[in-house]
Amino acid sequence: MKNSDVPIAIHPNSGRQSLLTKWHQAWNTSLRFRLLALGLMPVVIAFPFVVGVLGMVGGERASSLLTAILRTQLSSSHNYLDQLKADTGIRISQLVKSDRLLQQIHKTTDITALNTLLKTTAESSGFDFLVVAKADGTVLGSSTGVVSQIRLPDTFVTRQALIGVANTGYERFDAAQLAALFPEFGRTATASAPQDQSAEFQMHGLLINAGAHFPLAVNNPDAILLGGILLNRNFALIEHLREIIFPLGSLMNDTEGMAAIYSDAVNATISRQRHKGQSATGTSAPVEVATSVIGQGQTWIGRTTFGGISHLAGFAPLVDGDGKRIGMISVAIPDGPYRESLWLMLAMVGSLLALTMLAISVLFLRAGRGLTQRLESMRDTMSAVGLGDRAARVPVGTKPDELADLGRHFNALLDTIAIQDERQRTAQKTIADEAARRRALFEAERDGIVILNPDGSVFEANPKCAAMLGYTTEELKRMHVSNWDASFTQAEIQNVLMRVGAEGLFFETLERRHDGHTYPAEVSLSRAAWDDKTFVFMLQRDITERKAAEAELAQYRLELEMRVVQRTKELHDQSEQLNTIFALSPDGFVSFDRDLQVTFANRAFLRMTGLNACDIIGLDEIAFSGLLASRCLANALFPGMETLRSARKKLADTESSLTPNPAKRQVFELSGPGNRVLEVGIRLSEAESVAQILYFRDVTHETEVDRMKSEFLSTAAHELRTPMASIFGYSELLLMQEFESGERGELLTIIHRQSQLMASIINELLDLARIEARGGKDFHLERLALHEIVSQILGDYHPPEGRRPPVVSDTGRILWVKVDRKKMQQVVLNIISNAYKYSPGGGEVRVSLQVQEADGRARAGLEIQDPGIGMNAEQLGRVCERFYRADASGKIPGTGLGMSIVKEIVELLDGELDLLSHPGAGTTVTVWLPMATAARA
Repeated sequence: MKNSDVPIAIHPNSGRQSLLTKWHQAWNTSLRFRLLALGLMPVVIAFPFVVGVLGMVGGERASSLLTAILRTQLSSSHNYLDQLKADTGIRISQLVKSDRLLQQIHKTTDITALNTLLKTTAESSGFDFLVVAKADGTVLGSSTGVVSQIRLPDTFVTRQALIGVANTGYERFDAAQLAALFPEFGRTATASAPQDQSAEFQMHGLLINAGAHFPLAVNNPDAILLGGILLNRNFALIEHLREIIFPLGSLMNDTEGMAAIYSDAVNATISRQRHKGQSATGTSAPVEVATSVIGQGQTWIGRTTFGGISHLAGFAPLVDGDGKRIGMISVAIPDGPYRESLWLMLAMVGSLLALTMLAISVLFLRAGRGLTQRLESMRDTMSAVGLGDRAARVPVGTKPDELADLGRHFNALLDTIAIQDERQRTAQKTIADEAARRRALFEAERDGIVILNPDGSVFEANPKCAAMLGYTTEELKRMHVSNWDASFTQAEIQNVLMRVGAEGLFFETLERRHDGHTYPAEVSLSRAAWDDKTFVFMLQRDITERKAAEAELAQYRLELEMRVVQRTKELHDQSEQLNTIFALSPDGFVSFDRDLQVTFANRAFLRMTGLNACDIIGLDEIAFSGLLASRCLANALFPGMETLRSARKKLADTESSLTPNPAKRQVFELSGPGNRVLEVGIRLSEAESVAQILYFRDVTHETEVDRMKSEFLSTAAHELRTPMASIFGYSELLLMQEFESGERGELLTIIHRQSQLMASIINELLDLARIEARGGKDFHLERLALHEIVSQILGDYHPPEGRRPPVVSDTGRILWVKVDRKKMQQVVLNIISNAYKYSPGGGEVRVSLQVQEADGRARAGLEIQDPGIGMNAEQLGRVCERFYRADASGKIPGTGLGMSIVKEIVELLDGELDLLSHPGAGTTVTVWLPMATAARA
């Protein structure tokens, strides 16, 4: 059918769909159209996108910057008000100590003079009011002429002053409350309110109110002083605040910032706009601002309108002494000039970007036009070649560029196509022949071959395997290895198949034929990957005849051994002594013959490495080194034979001892239980049957001791660093800053306490070091009665304040022990102090003496029991570790060394330490010591 015969469906959007279809076809079929589209893309797509991103990012960045500035200014204005509030409280606290004011208050009959003094003092101190009131809150005098005997309003500041606590806070008063301070305050706070405003604004005034109690003395009255500043229409204060936050000329285009104070959500005081001379006092804040700041106590940042001008404004809550949000403080800056500057900058950048992209598009289109013309020439040549014109060639042109190179390569390709076709036919024939040959080998192989899936099911098997097992190849394809293997279960077979790696597995097994008979078989497994699938290649061989031959050979070998026993007996007797020495030596020896193969390894070496003699005898030195390296940790490998020989040659001396030079010793670490660390040395030999001998020594204990020393030093340094950091920090704070005597005393107390802790740690570390170094040689052992030692120690011990002395119970029998009196005192005091420290809730600490006899030996026991916090099993197992403390809260002081010292001393006295504890149920510590023999008369 011709194109003109195809029916066309009419659709309302057929015109638009047709245009989109044409563009899609042009894009898929025309490189010229794609280059044209790509050339115009910077101007049509990239430019609007980049300009949009610039506008979005620039706008967001400008808004973020303005918001950050506004948050800083809002915080500064809030700090200014807080500082003004603090200064008001300080001045009130100073005025209640004024002798002149105290003298005037004594003259209760002269109220006029008191009012005059208060008025003068208020004016000089910058207060809007000063009021003196009795302890019951009735007014004695006022700077504003308030009638006496009026009761002060019940506010937080008034309540605190009446109980003797000086305090300052923001407070909101209604008209009646304002009258108790100054009748004119109500009119001043509400006179400027527009008539259409709410009564809420007209009846409330916002103040900074401070109060303090006059000093109590015999001649001083029981009275308080209140004073403060009215914030309603306090233009002097708000203008001063605005000048601090927005200095003249600090904002763009000489715009004016604004500051305001709100009573609830209604404007009480706002700075005037110099350019317009306006003040928006009495206006209400937007609902969302009041909800966020007054309702939820959050800071609000956003755009709002003042005087018809858009501002970026910030609002923060003002909270009175009872924690109630009673007002807001606000700052705002006009954001119009900033937006105008931003859009002007974006317009300049966009214009420059448009010109640049237009220039790039023109250059790209010109280059694309030349490119498409040359590609069309190549297309025509390729079409001619496709039609059978093998003589057609691509015109190279005069430009030595990549397209010219492509034309030359295409021409060379045409010259070699015939050769390549011939080679391809030859290769295909070779592949087919190889596939046929491999299939023939697979089917004709004399051993059974099975290709298994990873789960052990048969994928394919050769005829020989089927014949060996008595099945057909089709029957085998439906079977599993476990169906004919009689030595392993299906689960064991699955584990074997999972362990098959690149090196394969080789083992012997017993296989069962279809008729039930079994035969020994030799099996070789290897893993192979075909395409994306993994298979296990299984080669099995019937070794019935070989087993029979091996049995016959074993019989022959037995007879041969019998013949050579007599001849080897003499050599055996001669070497028995040397073998005994090597067998009993704690050090390991491995000897190599002249072919550098292992000929001997003694028991000590096999015990150190966990190897069997059959694993290493006969290995050359490379295989031996590899075997040892495979059993080592990755970071402490066996150094290798060549390294050992080189190290031996570099030794300056020529001593014959096998012991390596300590400064040049070679060590490696075995993996597995214990992680043995072995030192290895080498001795070269000129003997006829021995070329070299390796010497191995177990240095695990020495290495562990070195590690424990390093770990102990690290822990000790960490424990000393904690009090040292406190001492350094607080002493540096005292040097850098002045403190009052009370605060200075607290800091010095902390420094003294931390110094005592550090001294305790150092003293106990020295005790441990002396005890370990001398091993009890400095102990002055005496035969002493245990109850007398305990009585003397407890008699000198002073329990913590408020705690009862330990309750002691005796067996009624004299228990003689041989101990060092001072060390025993240290043991008892350490345990007793822990008993009181770790039972902060109180309770009795019990001490009892016990006797235990077992296997004809008697032991004396000292048991100390506390009702404290107790320990779990893990904590109990570590309680004698150095620096370990069971208390994780850090509230109980201590160094974590006490029980370590106790354990060292008790063990050096041939004693034993028993601990029993449960969380929340207390701890029982028992020191068992051998009973000393009775003294002679």
